[in-house]
Amino acid sequence: MRAVSAREKRRRLAGYSLIAPAVLILIITFAVPLLYSFIISISDSNAIVANKFELVGLKNYISVLQNSKFQSALFHTCFFVITTIILEFIIGFIVALLLYRETAGSKFFKLIFAVPLMVAPVVSGLQWRWLFADQYGIINHLLSKIGIEAPLWFTTAQTSWVTIIVANLWLAAPFVILVLLAGLGGLSEEMNEAAEIDGANKWQVFRSIILPQLKPTILIILVIRLTDAFRIYDLIYILTGGGPGGKTEVLSTYIYKRIFTDWDFGRGSAASFIVMVIICLLSLLCSKLMSEKEE
Repeated sequence: MRAVSAREKRRRLAGYSLIAPAVLILIITFAVPLLYSFIISISDSNAIVANKFELVGLKNYISVLQNSKFQSALFHTCFFVITTIILEFIIGFIVALLLYRETAGSKFFKLIFAVPLMVAPVVSGLQWRWLFADQYGIINHLLSKIGIEAPLWFTTAQTSWVTIIVANLWLAAPFVILVLLAGLGGLSEEMNEAAEIDGANKWQVFRSIILPQLKPTILIILVIRLTDAFRIYDLIYILTGGGPGGKTEVLSTYIYKRIFTDWDFGRGSAASFIVMVIICLLSLLCSKLMSEKEE
């Protein structure tokens, strides 16, 4: 028994020694900055600028939650997340259902849909800003060719949101399409064929057979896209900068401006922790839904 016990201890020690470097790097790169940021979030901003800490408790958190700009940014973020995810799923399902059967050109289109995933959001933002440009943008040029008066895209809140959502769909919809294609590829064709033989139309097959089998895939997409959409920053910063008049300000741009423009480190850090809590709660909700579906 002693020999077995000693061998087990050596095995555990070897395992701990192997994971120790990774754990140490994780602590240094994640846990320490997170703790430091939390201390800043409960400290007075003026004292931080003076290179010292004066703890103020939850004052910064209360101030952020009561701030009208934060509330507007939260509303804009929720609007963006809901709108873009609904559109991503609509586009994703339509395209995936068209491509999941091996037809002529389907492999080519699958390759094309993978291209936006290789493009950095900043590059995509610059690309769409040029496309929507008032004087030399190709979109306005094409609209004028067919007799439509092109709007000044970045001067009103409505048209600004159109540019943001279109640019984001170009980046994110391919991910949804490809994951749905992977999910569709694992479905049984026998059930679909049996339903069609029994007289079910395409909509009934999709609603009653395909969609229930795709629920785990949909929930995985939902978790990833929710967390990603909630922290959108690059596209909005490049396209509108939160304008006009703060009408496209989201939580990420709000936090950036509080910290790096106003030097309000305390409230900026508090806002970032509030966003982190929101994302964690949404992720936990989706994970719970996933576990219930698996059971």
